[in-house]
Amino acid sequence: MLQRNWLLKEFDKNRVIEISKEFQISPLTSIILYNRGITESKEIAEFLNCSLENLHDPYLLKDMDKAVSRVKQAKENNEKITIYGDYDVDGITSIAILYKHLTHLGFDVDYYVPDRIQEGYGVNRDALDKIKASGTKVLITVDTGITAVEETEYAKSIGMDIIITDHHECKEKIPEAYAAIDPKRKDCKYPFKNLAGVGVAFKFIQALDEQSTVSQLMDKYADLISLGTVADISPLVDENRIMVTEGLKKFKTTENIGLKALIDVSITNNKAITTSTIGYTIAPRINASGRLGCATRSVEMFLTDDMAKARELAEGLCEENTIRQQTEQKMFTEAIEYIENNPQIKNDQILIIPHQNWHHGIVGIVSSKITEKFYKPSILFAIDGDEAKGSGRSISGYNLFEALENCGDLLEKFGGHELAAGLSIKTEKIEEFREAINKNAALKIDEKAMAPTVSIDAVIKPTYITFETVDEINRLQPFGVENPSPIFAVKGIKIHKISTMSENKHLRMTLLKDGKFLDSVGFGMGEYYNYLKEGDFINVAFGLDINDYKGYKNVQLILKDIKLAEVN
Repeated sequence: MLQRNWLLKEFDKNRVIEISKEFQISPLTSIILYNRGITESKEIAEFLNCSLENLHDPYLLKDMDKAVSRVKQAKENNEKITIYGDYDVDGITSIAILYKHLTHLGFDVDYYVPDRIQEGYGVNRDALDKIKASGTKVLITVDTGITAVEETEYAKSIGMDIIITDHHECKEKIPEAYAAIDPKRKDCKYPFKNLAGVGVAFKFIQALDEQSTVSQLMDKYADLISLGTVADISPLVDENRIMVTEGLKKFKTTENIGLKALIDVSITNNKAITTSTIGYTIAPRINASGRLGCATRSVEMFLTDDMAKARELAEGLCEENTIRQQTEQKMFTEAIEYIENNPQIKNDQILIIPHQNWHHGIVGIVSSKITEKFYKPSILFAIDGDEAKGSGRSISGYNLFEALENCGDLLEKFGGHELAAGLSIKTEKIEEFREAINKNAALKIDEKAMAPTVSIDAVIKPTYITFETVDEINRLQPFGVENPSPIFAVKGIKIHKISTMSENKHLRMTLLKDGKFLDSVGFGMGEYYNYLKEGDFINVAFGLDINDYKGYKNVQLILKDIKLAEVN
């Protein structure tokens, strides 16, 4: 069985009891809040209340006043505006809400999504020439642009004012745009730094439209904002938590015809839509168009008022997603083979894997799977002649963006976050890059960080595992980055029954302790069946869920890890 480190979080028992009494919640829920760093009464009240009143003033964002002024001027002068967005879900939803709202306000507006295969990531000169030729005077970027220093200069040189709205990490030099809005700017005093791109686009709409209340704007766009925010794996705290909570309420009753069509063709049994549904079912279908080619179809789906067209586009995304899954599996197998056939990289702390025939739109997903399998940062390169385009994923504690900055002289282009990044490089420099980034990693990565960790909120007794406990914990939803789904542990519990499901992919067990039987399921843990048997005593780490099967409800343990218990 894979050995994971269990990290039992520490908490102040006295403060937990105070929180429990003050907010009339169970000590277990108080522990979870404490473990998330939500310990002050004001923070707890805001977290539990999750009110639109707690959204921040958009004008606290650096350059927001300049951006709003220039866009209003464009309307007065009948100047054309083009929105330039990234091709992932965050970028697509950003384009959709900004285009919809500028159109609603009477602007002359167009949009542009670069082709991932032909143009690659970010703002490029050829696109700027096309956009200028279409008559555009003002270019607004969404979910991209904060590192486009040279491209911004070029846009200015051909007579376009450029307004950047982005949320990615900034380099030392900020583009000299008409306005550059990014909460991560060092000189930006905005109180929440972790908005998704679509969140920044919404703050721009909020500042621009003085006639609409925040409630009215959220009623229009919360569904798409939550979709982009969750898909971009943004922390679900502060403003993101508020907006995603609002969005999840509106998914089932969405007035966006494209989103409704996509839900209809991808979600069965009228299941409730959660952050997991977005992450594993809805978002991959939208991303598929951008990964395999041009994401314009996804934007069209969100903008159309034609139900038949929306349905056709949604079904097309599902078909593309199937192709993406097949391609991804083939690439993953080839990546594993590369590691096996190149023993010199097996001991590297950063796995660098290049390949001639890979689809560079999918290398990022495969990189995620490689990082998950080996628990090491990885960068996969799709080689195309003398150039290679790569995508990387990291582990907690290793800043991939910073690592790329340290190797920047070897790269043609790069950008991204601490845990995910995109880059391009000359093919001949890949091996030199592998050596350089691993030399850097040797100084940066603690060996302890290279072992996968399961963070445990609390060790509990089976008597705590009730419907009431699950209902109260669900008040803390939506779960995601920085507000993860709580994980508990029970130690020394007996396996009463054990079996596998779905052709041995998944594990099912009935567990027994203190006279209480507990149902449990371990998704993707079927191989554990080979190491365990009925009568064994084990320690289990798990999340809690309510299983509703044919009208029969019971509390179910969603297993995260299993260890054999030491029996005295």
